[in-house]
Amino acid sequence: MRSLLTACLAGLLIAGFSLSDAAAAAAGSGMRPGPAVWIEEYWEVKPGKLDEFVKTYRSEVYSLARKVPGYRGYTILTNIPDGSGFPPVPRMPDATLTPHYGIQLQGKMLTERSIDLGNLLRRTHNVIVIHTLQTWAESRSFRANMEAAYADAHHGAKLADHLAATLFPLANNYWETPFRLVETGLPVDAHSGRDADGLDLEPHASSPAEWYKEYFEVTAEDLPAFVEAYRNNTFATMSQIPGYKGVTILTTLAPNPTEAARTKYRGEMLGGPDAFYVAQPGVMMDGTIRTDTSINYSLLFKPTFTIITYYQFPPGVKMLEEMQRIFAREHPGEDRIKKVTREFFPHIQNHWDMHYRAIETSLVPLPPNRGN
Repeated sequence: MRSLLTACLAGLLIAGFSLSDAAAAAAGSGMRPGPAVWIEEYWEVKPGKLDEFVKTYRSEVYSLARKVPGYRGYTILTNIPDGSGFPPVPRMPDATLTPHYGIQLQGKMLTERSIDLGNLLRRTHNVIVIHTLQTWAESRSFRANMEAAYADAHHGAKLADHLAATLFPLANNYWETPFRLVETGLPVDAHSGRDADGLDLEPHASSPAEWYKEYFEVTAEDLPAFVEAYRNNTFATMSQIPGYKGVTILTTLAPNPTEAARTKYRGEMLGGPDAFYVAQPGVMMDGTIRTDTSINYSLLFKPTFTIITYYQFPPGVKMLEEMQRIFAREHPGEDRIKKVTREFFPHIQNHWDMHYRAIETSLVPLPPNRGN
């Protein structure tokens, strides 16, 4: 059964997936297709302004977004530590080469060193706001719907002008990056309400609050082997850790025609624009000078990965130790790290992790047959 599931997901990642593929994957793994669109907003919030930013974003942006047709909720993540020091600063925050037990340069030569682009990326932002929408057609009208709703309620006033006076002064920079959501293991927790499509999208504290984000550079040729190895060597063990939630798999690869038709994809940009300066009405540089232009740091990192995975643990979980303990039950006397070094990392050009805490979420990952 496991080989069948991995084969289904492998084909899905290479060229999108059909509904039968998705059903086969969901049957035994808990994974399933969810909303098609995953948009990440990267914010560099000013020091000491995080609480005000979250409150302002919720009232001035999310209040509009939650009513847009096809909207499936948001999540606010930050790498700014709370009073307890969570999430911790990386052990080597200034290094671009960091120790990693299994990494092999270009999947061939064992170096035990990751090219840790996360240590560069984390300097460009301290907050991520994630939006999900059920289809690409609904994502195309997402911003316009919010602008129209604001104009209707404020005698034709422009939302960008309002945010330039309320939200953007709290940040030094902002840009957004769209991805395609391939599959998710997050549970559907939908309730009826007065938000988009009759859902209740009231934000609540995220539990667990510890979100890991993994970036993988994998070639198209290596994707089938990567997915099989990920499911057999990582997901199969990690998913047994108490409190684990996820995994959600994103990609910068476009879907195949069948999946494009189902999600109404029309060649939308994935992974961010190919420009360093992008028009974004309302943006203010250093929260002071209105430029209507964002600095798109995704341009610098876009060529370095093709897959992102998100998963969640309760704070304080010692992940590698827990995975070895679980692995040892099924493979007495075997070292899990040696196995993944041999079977998993040869399919990866590079890999790095990033670590966030979730402030709040309203994400409802409805599968296709419940989406519209």
